[in-house]
Amino acid sequence: MNKNNLLLIGLFLITVLSFSSCSESTGEVDPYANWDQRNQNFTDSIAKVALANDGDEVGDWKTFYSYKLGPLTLGQKGDVNDYVYCKIKSVGNGVTPLFSDTAYVSYKGMLINKVVFDKTYSGEYNPEIAVPTALKTGGLVTGFTTALENMKEGDIWTLYIPSDLGYGSTAYSSIPANSTLIFDVALVKVAKLKGNK
Repeated sequence: MNKNNLLLIGLFLITVLSFSSCSESTGEVDPYANWDQRNQNFTDSIAKVALANDGDEVGDWKTFYSYKLGPLTLGQKGDVNDYVYCKIKSVGNGVTPLFSDTAYVSYKGMLINKVVFDKTYSGEYNPEIAVPTALKTGGLVTGFTTALENMKEGDIWTLYIPSDLGYGSTAYSSIPANSTLIFDVALVKVAKLKGNK
């Protein structure tokens, strides 16, 4: 072995040891530290943006009050966590699913720290290769159902669902408790329940 190879091995070992000692001394940062407050702050900021940019065009936002909470009286406003906030990415013109219909959707679900917890496609959404999955509109978390019942075939939206309209204070699979859920959703097709129009 020549001197250059020994020097390279020595430098490599010093580098490895210095990195391992740094990680031991600093410790790892918990990616879910202050999770409840971080999610509430995120929802509050999204709500402000959505309410300031309400519209029906690509880039605009739509805000929907949870279908489970019943109608608001004139002049009454719900809590920030009672709404689903939806950013329009593409505008469709098909039918809207009812609670009992089946919606064929392509989606990617993630947390506020960009950790993906569920998806039906990989990479960027491509309608030519993505295979939509059939979901019973009324069989989903409240926020997802609320948004679907306001979408049309061909719509592509990003949904921001406060934890109260998601899984709430209960952890579910890889989703921590009190998580805001973010979904990129393409409503591809609606299969109407017989008798629904």
